[in-house]
Amino acid sequence: MALTSALNMTLNGMMTTELRTNLTSQNIANADKEGYTRKSLNAQYITTNVGSVPVSGVVVGARDSFLVAALTKDLTTYSYDLTVTNSLDYYNTQLGSTEGSYTLSSYIDDMYSTLKFLATSPETAANKSEVVSVASNLANSLRDLSSDIQKQRMAAEQQINSSISNVNSILDRIHSLNQKLATTGTDDAGYADYQDQRDVELQSLAKEMDIQYFYTSDNMLQIYTNSGQSLLLSQPHYISYTPTNVIHSTTIYPAGFSPITLDGVDITSQLTGGNLGANLYLRDDYYVGEQEKLDELASTLQTQVNTLLNTGASIPGRSLMEGSLQGLTGGTAFTGTGTIRVATTDQSGVVVSYSDINLGAMTTVNDVLTALNGVAGLTATLNSDGELSIAVTPSTNGVVINPLTSSVTSSTGESFSQYFGLNDMFVGTGAEDIKVSDYLVSRPDYLSIATLNSSATLAIGDQGVARGDGSVADALANLLTSTLSFNAAGNFSAQSNSLLAYAQAYMSDVATQASIAQGQSDTSYLVYSTSYGLVTSVSGVNVDEETAKMLILQNQYAASAQVISTIQEMLDALINAMR
Repeated sequence: MALTSALNMTLNGMMTTELRTNLTSQNIANADKEGYTRKSLNAQYITTNVGSVPVSGVVVGARDSFLVAALTKDLTTYSYDLTVTNSLDYYNTQLGSTEGSYTLSSYIDDMYSTLKFLATSPETAANKSEVVSVASNLANSLRDLSSDIQKQRMAAEQQINSSISNVNSILDRIHSLNQKLATTGTDDAGYADYQDQRDVELQSLAKEMDIQYFYTSDNMLQIYTNSGQSLLLSQPHYISYTPTNVIHSTTIYPAGFSPITLDGVDITSQLTGGNLGANLYLRDDYYVGEQEKLDELASTLQTQVNTLLNTGASIPGRSLMEGSLQGLTGGTAFTGTGTIRVATTDQSGVVVSYSDINLGAMTTVNDVLTALNGVAGLTATLNSDGELSIAVTPSTNGVVINPLTSSVTSSTGESFSQYFGLNDMFVGTGAEDIKVSDYLVSRPDYLSIATLNSSATLAIGDQGVARGDGSVADALANLLTSTLSFNAAGNFSAQSNSLLAYAQAYMSDVATQASIAQGQSDTSYLVYSTSYGLVTSVSGVNVDEETAKMLILQNQYAASAQVISTIQEMLDALINAMR
C-alpha cells in the first residue's frame, strides 16, 4: 500500500535525522578535542516500486589528506627548529654577554689589567697573587663553558633516547589503530574516530622525525623513514639505540656513540628532521663545533702564555722545579741546539751557582739529567709521572733558568724550559681540563715575571734576577691584546686575532646563532600555524554551525512526526471505512 510505503519512508527519515542529531551532538561535545574531525552522515535513500525504502549511510570525518600531509611536514620542520632554538637560547644565557662581569672576555680583560699593574710593581707579592687568581678564574671559566657544552650534548643524548622510545610506542599505537580499522565496518560510528586517533598519532610521530607515508587501498597506513626504510607495514619495525651515560669533549660520533639502527642498518646520518634530527645536530655538530672553538682559544692562550713564562725567572726561585711534560724516561730521545743558563739563587735573587749548558751533544733525557746534576746544588731526576724534577740544596735557595738560544729540535723547536714545561702557568689538554699549575696556586710568588741575567760576565754573588724586573709580566699583558694566529675551529675559519677579540667573537657568535635559530623557529611556526588553521577550517567543528544544524534537524524531526501523525489518521479513516 502507498500509505505503508510512506510510513516506512518517514520512519527511515526520522531514524536518519536521529543519527544526524547524535553526530551533531557529538561534534559539539568534542569541539575542543585535539585531532577530532567534524562527523557527518553520508546517507542514501533507495526508492522502489514495491514500497520498500531502506536507508544506508557511512559516518565520515571531514578531512583533507593533502592538507594533513602538508601539516605533517610543517610540524616536523617546526619541531626541529623549536628544539634547536630552546637549546641555543639556554646556552646563550649561560654564556652571558660580552660586556658582562664574570665572563670569558671579562676575565681576559682583568688578566690584562693585573699583569700591567704587576709589571709596574713586580716586587709586590700581592700583585702576583692577583694575577694567579685572575688566571684561575679564566681557566675556571673555560672549564665551566666546556662543561656547559657537554651538559647540552648530554641533554640532547637523553632526548634522542626519549624520542626513539616515543617513536617505537607511536608505531605500536598506529599499528593497533590499523587493526581496529581493518575489523570495523565503514558504517560504524567508531570508524571515523579511529581515523582521527591515527592522524593524531601520525602527527606525534612527525614531531619526532621526518617521515614518508601513504594509505593502502584498504585504508591501512604504511610509514617509512625519509630515506625510504620501513617503519610500519604489516608490523612495526622498531628503531634500536643504546644511549651513552657519560659524554666528554672527546666523545664524538661515530666512535663515541652507538649507532641508531633500523633493521640492523645505521640510520643516524639519515635522521635530519623533528626532535630526533635536531638533537642529533646539537649533539654531533653544533656543540662539537663550539667545543672546538673553545679548545682553540684555550690552546692558544696556554701555548702563548707558557711560551713567554718559560723565558722568565722568579724571585724567589723554586726549591723544587717540576715540569709539566709527562711520560719521560731516561732513554727518551732528546735533541737540541743552543745553550741554556741554569743557576741557583738565594731568596733575593743573588747567584749562588750557575752553569751554561750546551744542548748540542745530547741524545737522550739521561744526558739532560747528567748536565743538570753538574750544576752545584742541583739534583735532577724524573718523578713518578715522568716529569723533569730539579731539587735545590739547601732548600732555602731556588733554581732559575734562562733558555737563551736553546731549541729542542726533537719537538717543535721549543725552548728548553718550554719543552719540559718548567714555568708553565696553564696545564691541560684543552678547555675541558685547563687549569693553573699547582705550584703557582700554592705559591704565586713563583710566577716567573723577570729574567735570569744573560750577561757573559755573570759571576757568583751577582744579582741574577732583579727584584724590579717585570719585563715578562709586561710582555704577557701585551700578548693578550696582540694579534695571534688561530686555526679553523667550528664555524670559525682560520684567522688572526687577539685572545680578547677571539673570546668576544666566540660569545657574540653564540648570540647571533641563537637569534638566527629563533627567527627560523618563528617562521616555521607561522607556516605550521597556517597549515593547522587550514586543516581546522576544513575538518574542525564550528559550534555555531552545529547549533544551527540542530535547529534544522529539530524541524525535520518535527515535520516527520507530523507526517506520521497524518498517515496514522489516514490509516484510521481507511480502517473505519472498511468496517
